[in-house]
Amino acid sequence: MKNILYRISIILLVALAGCEKFTEIEPKGRNLLSTASDLDLLLNDPYSGFEVVRTASLTSGIYFANIGLLKQEPIKTFNHAIIFWDETVDRAALRPNCDIYEPIYSVIGKTCNPVISRADAAKGVRSLIDRYKAEALVLRAWFHYLSVNIFAKAYNPATANTDGGVPYLLETDLISEPSKKYTVAEVYDLILKDLDDAFKLNAMLDEGVNTQRVGKSFAYAVQARVFLTMRRFDEALVSARASLAINSHIDDHNNMLVDYPVPGKTPSPKGWARPRFTSKEDLFNTPSVMYLTWYAPEVLAQFDPNSVLYNYIPTFANIPYPGDYGVYFGMPGAKDIWSFQGTLSEVSGAGLTSVDTRLTEAECLLRTNDLNGAKQKMEDIRKMRIITDRYVASPAATRTELFALLKQLSRSENFNTMKDMIDLKRWNTEPEFASNLRRTILGETYILTPQSPLWIYPFPQNATNFNLQLTQNY
Repeated sequence: MKNILYRISIILLVALAGCEKFTEIEPKGRNLLSTASDLDLLLNDPYSGFEVVRTASLTSGIYFANIGLLKQEPIKTFNHAIIFWDETVDRAALRPNCDIYEPIYSVIGKTCNPVISRADAAKGVRSLIDRYKAEALVLRAWFHYLSVNIFAKAYNPATANTDGGVPYLLETDLISEPSKKYTVAEVYDLILKDLDDAFKLNAMLDEGVNTQRVGKSFAYAVQARVFLTMRRFDEALVSARASLAINSHIDDHNNMLVDYPVPGKTPSPKGWARPRFTSKEDLFNTPSVMYLTWYAPEVLAQFDPNSVLYNYIPTFANIPYPGDYGVYFGMPGAKDIWSFQGTLSEVSGAGLTSVDTRLTEAECLLRTNDLNGAKQKMEDIRKMRIITDRYVASPAATRTELFALLKQLSRSENFNTMKDMIDLKRWNTEPEFASNLRRTILGETYILTPQSPLWIYPFPQNATNFNLQLTQNY
């Protein structure tokens, strides 16, 4: 508790620094962030803004929303636009603030930049200080990657130099002055620079001291995803394999079934569970809940019907419970809602896993026409996800069939994370891989096209009113 209170006091003092630079956050009479232990404590960010994956409603699960009332709204809200894929709604006008933008830049501004700015002057063991600075650089790169992929167009080599991007907050930026809005290409250059600077310090551990701290396995995984997004597949493959050389673990979902007590039902039904901070797959974890989330039939169809998760997903269909929880969603009788008892299960909504990196490796091989290699990497995952006595290798053999398998695996792995939207969005920039999404809600089918402006989230008004160059990217 003392550590938490200390960290909160640092954050408050940083936030109150007003017009000072991050390099000038030391008030008179105080000595803040002056030691290695101070930097260490500041990096213990709870990532409290990521409990619910706010991008999930666009592509997959809809979290605790009365869908029936949303559909009938006389004045459309932001949630209506995202859930019903309504492009006529002025989304920017409905975003005075943003529960995606603010958590991302809070981590950058209150954790990463203060550590980076103070590291060189801090006292203590230099190898520890360099490690903390490297961690902060990697995290800054990752959270800017999330930002540019949510609030701007997906990277396209043909247009990235002119496509509007996002602010890239550096430790030297003034808090009181509007931040520069970089192009998509410039943001990616800065991301790669931060990663290069982190590696040059040669101080990171192979893996973080816990799953909310990062090491080289995560740094290489981030670098791999950045190169993959930029279509630099040879470099992405090298980075992915560097990460996998450190952590290539794949959870066996067959070993992740637990009893879910149900009043009046014996024996208790079994359901899949992924308790917080227990998975060795996590390279960086921002815990995100899945309970009371409704999944459209089209999303559930992305799961292999023989997979453990598809058969043991803790929805009210599999884990019956007295009462009709579908009424909360305006869909009485609905059973495809993640049971509120499913609090045992959490994913890393804004993090990365070793399986993500293996999927990156598979996609790189597929892109370079190593079809057998790509399939083997995907089968390595499938063997651990499908009910043991039902596993058979996929018949997929052609490039098109294997890419469909890759997309199915990616979506079923990341159905409640930011990566689901990010991957679909980047694939939509290429005609070979682009596809419509369909969603059936209350008997009506909706379509989200690859060209839809809904793929780009609006900057919130509390940012655009302060920064006039922060124009919308759609």
